[in-house]
Amino acid sequence: MRTCLLVIVLSVALFLMSAPGATAQRYSAWSTPTVFDEVNTSSALEFASAISKDDLSFYFQRGDVTMSGEDIWVIHRERKDAPWGTPEKLPDTVNSSYNDRGAFVSSDGHWLYFASDRPGGRGGFDLMASYRQHTHDDSAWEPASNLDDLGSPINTKGFDSGPALFEDEESGLTYMYFVSNPAGSQNNGVDIYASVRNPDGSFEPPVKVQELSDPSWNEGRPYLRRDGLEIFFQSNRPGSVGQSQDLWTSTRATTHDPWSTPIPVDELNTAAGDVTPALSWDGLTLYFARRPSAATDAQILFSTREKVHGSHGN
Repeated sequence: MRTCLLVIVLSVALFLMSAPGATAQRYSAWSTPTVFDEVNTSSALEFASAISKDDLSFYFQRGDVTMSGEDIWVIHRERKDAPWGTPEKLPDTVNSSYNDRGAFVSSDGHWLYFASDRPGGRGGFDLMASYRQHTHDDSAWEPASNLDDLGSPINTKGFDSGPALFEDEESGLTYMYFVSNPAGSQNNGVDIYASVRNPDGSFEPPVKVQELSDPSWNEGRPYLRRDGLEIFFQSNRPGSVGQSQDLWTSTRATTHDPWSTPIPVDELNTAAGDVTPALSWDGLTLYFARRPSAATDAQILFSTREKVHGSHGN
């Protein structure tokens, strides 16, 4: 009897130890941020957008929504240890004479998702998509389309922006996280939503991610770690430094679990305002933008961390 009981206990223990999320990856604290000088080469505002899976292409937006307009730019390097090249503006198939922002490239390099307030959409800012056949040619993006025109009932009459994909290897599903204020602008009431991508590439109607959304405050630009167990976003909710937008983070044990209560990324946040997080594929470099005031140039910075081995829990 004791032998049978011991076998059962050991079996349960082994199952729990092997269950997804049972041993969560731990990381060191974020390093002191470094200014990303190679992209901060103009007097215009620059905000982080995305880093490619291979870490060789960094996308960002440049411009001001109220003045010259926002455009999407990219900068390349040949290897992870090579210097960055010169920033290049994406072609007119992506950028318009209106505001184009918040780019994200799919892990296979074929799809570019972003937000734009160009005419023909459903609301103020809508989510758009562009495709390219050659995954290393940023001049080859085809004319962008509104996601609604591609069969995705995802945009609203209000504000929709900040798309980021997460590919769940366990379920085989791909999710798009983004921010939306279905009834208004980006200035208040913006929450985080998620939508499942169908096999044909279209997206299901989105659902609000309640654990990450505070109805009294503004959320912005969600960006997930590749395993879907950690997310970064910006918010001006209580706990932020001053009343500025700060970087916040949340975790979960598995992709089936709810997100934990978000906490500020204290080692990176300042009274200046820290926004638009973009996390590298290996989860070790976080790019973001800092803007001391509405009258001050926004610059892109990056911070690094290391994996902590042999530890358990979050």
